[in-house]
Amino acid sequence: MPALATTHSLNDYLKLPISRYREQLKQGNAKSIEVSYTHRSKPYQYSIQLTKTSCNYGNYRHWWLCPKCSKRVSVLYCAGSYVCRHCIGANYGSQLQQPIDRLFSRLHNIRQRLGWQAGITHGTGERPKGMHYRTYNRLVNEHEQLTAKVWQASLDKLGCTR
Repeated sequence: MPALATTHSLNDYLKLPISRYREQLKQGNAKSIEVSYTHRSKPYQYSIQLTKTSCNYGNYRHWWLCPKCSKRVSVLYCAGSYVCRHCIGANYGSQLQQPIDRLFSRLHNIRQRLGWQAGITHGTGERPKGMHYRTYNRLVNEHEQLTAKVWQASLDKLGCTR
């Protein structure tokens, strides 16, 4: 079962994506970037090493080298100093979802794709323009199956099993 809300998600940390420095990196051949900031009233100033890899169709892609473990990453997270997600030990938000939350997320995504309003009841029943009939039928069937699972889970939780 996924961890409960006591575990931190990556959303809890300030992000430093390499893309923020795209223009600066295009101009020169930088080996590191100097960062200075204040975190919890404590000032920090240090440089973060960079590396680059060549892309298939030319040019380069830049990466941070994590100051703690030297992994190549595109985003660093602030936990005092900027480090990668592996060093923080935090998970993605989707990894912390409970099984019932995953059902609700999938239902929401299907409803959006079908152009239905939020909720459990069916939408208009009209196939969205441009959507293939097989895709529409598959999504409607999946929605019905997931709705049945949600209802069964709520009945089980209330102790109203068959």
